Amino acid sequence: MPDVGLTSRSEPLDPDYKVVIKYSVEVNGLPIYTETYDAAKLGKEVEADEATVRDLWFRRITCVVGCRNRRGFSACVTRCLLDGKACGESEPDLSAGN
Repeated sequence: MPDVGLTSRSEPLDPDYKVVIKYSVEVNGLPIYTETYDAAKLGKEVEADEATVRDLWFRRITCVVGCRNRRGFSACVTRCLLDGKACGESEPDLSAGN
């Protein structure tokens, strides 16, 4: 945390600080997919439609788990994050809520 003292470490963050959430998928330590999210923007999206945000965030877990044992893991994850479907037209929908 920037500029934190012993007595100020529990104070709210300065409103000018940018808070970022990072989502990363790695294989043997090699990053194959990375996204970053602005926490303020996510907060607005949660206020507007919490259910959709929950579904899309959970998709980030189910896609990686669902693509784990498929050919073309990286491509499968990227495709699945887009629309919730695994690579291949005959493949099942891997996303929650679809």
